[in-house]
Amino acid sequence: MLAGCQLIETRQTAPAPVVDNALDKSRQLAAKGRYGEAISLLDRASSNRNLNNSYRKELESFRNQQKLVEEELNDQLLISNTSALKNQLPILTRLTQASPDKPHYADLLEETRETLQSMQQGLSECAWRHFKRNNALAKDCLSLSLSLKQDKADQNLMEHLLQEQVEYKKEVAQKEQANREHKWKKRVDKNLAEARRLIESGQLKDARRALKRVLKESPKNETAKKMLADVNRTLAKYIDNLLLAGDRLYRDGEIEGAKATWRAALTLDPLDQRAREKIQRAQRVLNNLENLRKSNENGEKSP
Repeated sequence: MLAGCQLIETRQTAPAPVVDNALDKSRQLAAKGRYGEAISLLDRASSNRNLNNSYRKELESFRNQQKLVEEELNDQLLISNTSALKNQLPILTRLTQASPDKPHYADLLEETRETLQSMQQGLSECAWRHFKRNNALAKDCLSLSLSLKQDKADQNLMEHLLQEQVEYKKEVAQKEQANREHKWKKRVDKNLAEARRLIESGQLKDARRALKRVLKESPKNETAKKMLADVNRTLAKYIDNLLLAGDRLYRDGEIEGAKATWRAALTLDPLDQRAREKIQRAQRVLNNLENLRKSNENGEKSP
């Protein structure tokens, strides 16, 4: 019995590894703007002394982000409330003028003006708080602040922000232009490379088409001009040789062969009038021969 017990292997179950994905979950929450939940989750996780500093660093980062977002949202709310009150001024002014016997309109107008003046300082602080990191929000705050009070420092800041915006737009335009030029050069180089490949493989007609595409996008491209001139000269020689070969076949009575040869020349240059005229002449001869053959057949059949 003891021996049997001794044969029984005592198994010690190792504790299952703790899969702590608090960091990933907190990042997902923060990406959705749910900083409070992300901070709460990481705060609990970072209290574990076995965890590394990445949790604490991320926690600090989320708190900073939360503060910035909260500031921006509160300032957007300030802008919204100020704009709403400003929009009320002309309406209240008209009400006061239309109904001077109702003093509460005048009181409400004065109260609105005083409220707006009390908001001016907050708007100015908003602009100075955000001008380094959020140009648009800073300008919105400044516009309202300056509409309530012409402050020299705020005016200088607005000029700075407007100049910064101009420079930013200029920089964006330059980058876009550089990007367009890069894509343009890439297309030109690709078509030139394709043209070289076609020339090397003897596909001169297709090479000419590729070179014309290059010159359409880059009319002053000297490399493409030279290559196209060389291709045209070579094609002209081929066409001349085909025309002469067709003429020889025509003189030997090989009219169909001559037509086929001239058509090959016309394929290389569809605008070559010489080949077109020769084909038309050969076709007239063939038509006449066919008509003569039919006439002879009809004559033989007549009694």
